[in-house]
Amino acid sequence: MENLEIFENACNYFSDNIVKFKDILTEKVDALKDKEWVFEKGNIKVFKADETGRKKRCKVSIGYCLKVEITKADALTAWDEFNRSFAETYVADIERISNNEELGRYEFIAKNTSGDEVRCSIYLANEWNIAQICILGYVSGRYKKADLE
Repeated sequence: MENLEIFENACNYFSDNIVKFKDILTEKVDALKDKEWVFEKGNIKVFKADETGRKKRCKVSIGYCLKVEITKADALTAWDEFNRSFAETYVADIERISNNEELGRYEFIAKNTSGDEVRCSIYLANEWNIAQICILGYVSGRYKKADLE
């Protein structure tokens, strides 16, 4: 396994896992087949320099979004696949936020103690929501490879 303490490696790792999950979801949920997902390359935030003069970086909003209507059964399929996909990854602390499911809002989060996170948000079509699905990642603060050499 690559060194995920290096910023570039962690960004690639999370991007790859998000793509794998999106592809699995597209395969399992008929409403997602042949749809054009919108790619979000994310934004890099730079921290203040530490006592050594090096700056950590984090990356927010890496992922894919798609405005599409899916069913409650599809949302539950997404939960099963999310759970399965991220259980064997570096963000294996998986949680389903069920507080707003009666409003058609499903939220799944995979995170770790370092602060890295992958989130899948699904909004079913109704009077409160615009139907959509978003899979977004956050890479917590790390040094670039060049800063560690």
